[in-house]
Amino acid sequence: MLNFLRKNYYRLLYKSVEPGGKIQDCFRRACFKLLNIYRNKDRAIKLQVTNKCNLRCKDCYCQFEKDSSLEKVEICNLLDQLKKLRYKNLSLHILGGEPLLRSDILEIISYAKKQAKLKQILLFTNGTFITNRLAREMEQSGLDAAIVTLHSHREEIHDSMTQSNGSWDKAVSGIKFLINSGIPTYSFTVFMSCNVGHLREIENFVKHLGAKTLYLPYIKQKENDSLCVGNQYEFQRAIEWTFNKSNRHKRILLEMLLTRGKSCSAFVHHINIKSDGTVTPCPFLNLNLGNIKEEKIYSILNRSYKNKELLDFLSTPQECKGCSLVNICGGGCKAFRYNIYHDAKNKDENCAGPHKERISLEELGSYMPYLL
Repeated sequence: MLNFLRKNYYRLLYKSVEPGGKIQDCFRRACFKLLNIYRNKDRAIKLQVTNKCNLRCKDCYCQFEKDSSLEKVEICNLLDQLKKLRYKNLSLHILGGEPLLRSDILEIISYAKKQAKLKQILLFTNGTFITNRLAREMEQSGLDAAIVTLHSHREEIHDSMTQSNGSWDKAVSGIKFLINSGIPTYSFTVFMSCNVGHLREIENFVKHLGAKTLYLPYIKQKENDSLCVGNQYEFQRAIEWTFNKSNRHKRILLEMLLTRGKSCSAFVHHINIKSDGTVTPCPFLNLNLGNIKEEKIYSILNRSYKNKELLDFLSTPQECKGCSLVNICGGGCKAFRYNIYHDAKNKDENCAGPHKERISLEELGSYMPYLL
């Protein structure tokens, strides 16, 4: 039963059984709980501990109009709740804004690791505040990995994107300090019009530093967004390159795609908690599921199976039904369409499908509109 649900859960949960009646809701709830049991090995909480930042990256999804940061006691209370969920391999991804602007960030990391006993603690940072001493303290507090934003291997491009001169030097120094402290370190590059042409150079530069790399396609935030890769062929080549950049990376991506049946990991693999306590499926999506300041995280997750907007977002678009990648891609990333048009039913606009031809797993990078 569990294996059947794993392979067919989107159809079962979001298409075949329409919400409304008690029997349908009970069935959806049972499926939801069974699937959470299966996914225990692979869940993540993305926690935006602040929306404050010392940089103003042009591609950033954060809203800076109003400062908001969760209190430490609220964060610790959340971590205690996560511990009670009894997920076997729950990861905590600490995001901002810039998390290192918090004076209590080391205490939060330590509490998550030692008291809440979460499996893995990751910190996303722009790297500008990292010193040799701070890197050592982060390692001692229990940090498992650091992900440092790097827009380019070229200083002028990176500083232009952050709108802060000298930020590239500080980020690169931060990466070196983290590596020297023994923390597994990754660069994080969103590929956009300004850097899509030199991803290989970024890869080689970061490898020379001794770190590993992570890439993500830029998610459009407005119409006529100049940061988007305008050429569809160039965009797909970038997806293909990131998919195939190493055999190990490809195996990990394939396992994730085949397990969850979607290229988008929002709500399926992770949820996001904003700095004001709002719970959303992912950091890029403004779909409100509740607020941890008002109710417990389990209650929010437990009633999500009845959230019509979420179900629409997770459903497979009608236009994808005849595509040969329907059970792997699932429609790509819908965040832009939802945020701008409140449209959760149509496919990723970067998709060139539906594809009718048979596509092998080795060729996925040449066709997928999104990978995360």
